Amino acid sequence: MNNIAVTDEQPNRDMMMLKVIESGNIEALERFIALRERERTREAAIEFDAHFSEMQAEFPVVYKRKIARDYGGNEMYKYAPLEELQVEFQPIIAKHGFAYTFSEESIEGGKRITMRISGHGSERLNHYDVPTLDTNKRTNAAQAGGGTSSYGQRYAFKAGFGLIIADEDNDAQDDRDPAEYADAIADISDAQNMDDLMEAWKAIYTRHSGDTYAMKILTAAKDKRKAALQ
Repeated sequence: MNNIAVTDEQPNRDMMMLKVIESGNIEALERFIALRERERTREAAIEFDAHFSEMQAEFPVVYKRKIARDYGGNEMYKYAPLEELQVEFQPIIAKHGFAYTFSEESIEGGKRITMRISGHGSERLNHYDVPTLDTNKRTNAAQAGGGTSSYGQRYAFKAGFGLIIADEDNDAQDDRDPAEYADAIADISDAQNMDDLMEAWKAIYTRHSGDTYAMKILTAAKDKRKAALQ
């Protein structure tokens, strides 16, 4: 874990603060306090990013399993519902010291859904703009508004946490040879404990996070090794 190191700089800073206070120079004191606040903000952001990266390394690939149908019952597309994403990812998010909240505001033609991710003294904002859904005989204004919020929250959640979304149908059509990832699978299999596995997985995640086919294979290998070590 990349925690911020504790050094002997803190006593030096405290001594500098004392000297500034004793000088009675209010302007210098205000500048020093502002400088300290910027430094704390920077250190918190570094801590946030370090823990966020470790959290993402534990995220599994998400598959679109729920089917959206039109009013005639015909399949339109597959998607991963927000409530399923929250159930699956909340334990990992909480374990790494993060929390999130949603808020929304009206914008021209729709809503802006904002997700605030906070943890380790810092925070990150992500928003998604959604056009207002049309009402019809089967959908009243309240239902349309609720659908807009749910849709925006789902996309803000996926983008904010950087989830890898795969389509099972498209994955099944990939004709690449899984042996292409033999070295990565070997690194996973060679892990002797959970720390070794996490280090191997972080490197693998960095190399392959944009490849949903690779992540499907490697995540399965990681989960299998994790179960064996536990």
